[in-house]
Amino acid sequence: MRDLDTLREEIDRVNREMLSLLKERLALCGEVADYKKAHGLPVYVPEREKKILDWASRTAGPEFAPYAMKFFENLMALSRDYEHGVPGAAESGALLATRPDALNTGRLILLPFEEADAGPVFSVMGDEKLTRGLHLAPHQSAEETARFIANLMTGGNRGYKLVKKENAQFAGIAYLMPDPDAPEKVLLAAALLENCWHQGYLTELIPALEKAAKEKCGAKSAWAYLPVENPYARRAFEKAGYALTSVLSLPGADFQAYTKEL
Repeated sequence: MRDLDTLREEIDRVNREMLSLLKERLALCGEVADYKKAHGLPVYVPEREKKILDWASRTAGPEFAPYAMKFFENLMALSRDYEHGVPGAAESGALLATRPDALNTGRLILLPFEEADAGPVFSVMGDEKLTRGLHLAPHQSAEETARFIANLMTGGNRGYKLVKKENAQFAGIAYLMPDPDAPEKVLLAAALLENCWHQGYLTELIPALEKAAKEKCGAKSAWAYLPVENPYARRAFEKAGYALTSVLSLPGADFQAYTKEL
């Protein structure tokens, strides 16, 4: 077994190589942004990012696939931030906001799930910290996420990819699920990436989901399961007029059910 100092030296070497590669990648992204600007192309191309995430998942293997997916999701977000100084990202967000099927809040665009969304959505569904708030087990592969998306595109369910208006960056997911026994009662659920926490996004998202639940699902009431350990989510729903109706105790976690008449 190698000693700790030797291992740390190796880590430092890898860090130096990664930093050099990051600078090289960002420089290339700058050239790509210049090209897109000159040719009137959008900065954000979800199909391209999906291909990269699919490649990362396949190449990394089962053990490292979730980490590789999250690494490249964050890397591409950094690249988009770098390109943000070049006109294109804001225009992409503005263009997405005009889609006929888009729902809009002050800062977010809700786009109906598509099959091509499995890559970015897996960055949420493969993260245990995020799926815990959805009362779901984390996904083990993008293929599992693809099946999840397919389920939310059928049977009266509605699933949405959340995108920031300012730069078209992926921000999380949300979905609506009518109760099979009482379709007029609809579950509201959302999971935001950690870099979107504590910024008021959930507060502005809830009314948009309620509107969609009424118009697209015929909802007369809405409800949400919220982890007891997450006071921020509970506060957002309480602010929106939801009332605590029951508590669900599960091994290792307690959830509170909040409901509201629409």
